Amino acid sequence: QNITVPWIPVADFDWSFARSGPLPWNQTVWSILAVFTALPLWTTVELTAWIFYSFRRYTGLYFWSVLACTWGVSIHAIGFVLKFCVPQCNWILATVLAEIGWVGMVTGFSVVLFSRLKLLVTSHTVRKWTLVMIITDALLFHVPTIVFQFCVSNKTTHKKFLPYMAPMERVQVMAFSIQETIISAIYIYFTLQYLRDSFHKSTRKTIGLLIAVQVIVILADVIVITLDYCEYFTLKAVLHSFVYAFKLQLEFVILNDVKAMANK
Repeated sequence: QNITVPWIPVADFDWSFARSGPLPWNQTVWSILAVFTALPLWTTVELTAWIFYSFRRYTGLYFWSVLACTWGVSIHAIGFVLKFCVPQCNWILATVLAEIGWVGMVTGFSVVLFSRLKLLVTSHTVRKWTLVMIITDALLFHVPTIVFQFCVSNKTTHKKFLPYMAPMERVQVMAFSIQETIISAIYIYFTLQYLRDSFHKSTRKTIGLLIAVQVIVILADVIVITLDYCEYFTLKAVLHSFVYAFKLQLEFVILNDVKAMANK
């Protein structure tokens, strides 16, 4: 069955949840989609090779959370490509892939951040409540968002649930961004406490790099939040996988230095 889509100029493009079905044709929009889908897919291949090469044992929370986040990035991207670009694809399959990938990359990344807290955070209470926060946020924000996504993706219930989807989307993206910022702040605080009496040049360099990476991660979250609040939901969905792939790469930039510092 041949299915054609209309051409629409960028100025008239509807990025909101109000649009249903495949993306209208526009070379610029589809080029953006292609670029920011290809980059996460390549990053997944690259990071998967790095993970299995670098880890001595294929066990532990850090290993599995990194792997889940890495593959969640690609599964999320593939789900949205099927949803936006393949009209013949079953909407249930596309939505399932997109949402499984979303959970894997978003909460997976928070678990990545949590699992490396043990390198420097000796307080069992801090680690326990951080884990409680991650689990609570996952239940509060993943579950209703997924339900609304399925209802909005279904043509028969699209209009009924449309008014609820946008507020839920804004709330969840803000909540998960705050969660990641809190975990990063805990990490930076205990790093500074651990090294407050150290004036070694390499130590100061590591602290500076750690803070710089966390600032970049926060700025990436600001971009995603801004797109959501401006109702560029489709563009945000396209960029989301790329943002988390970028965050993972930054995670590996700092990890080796922090591990070496902690071992000292």
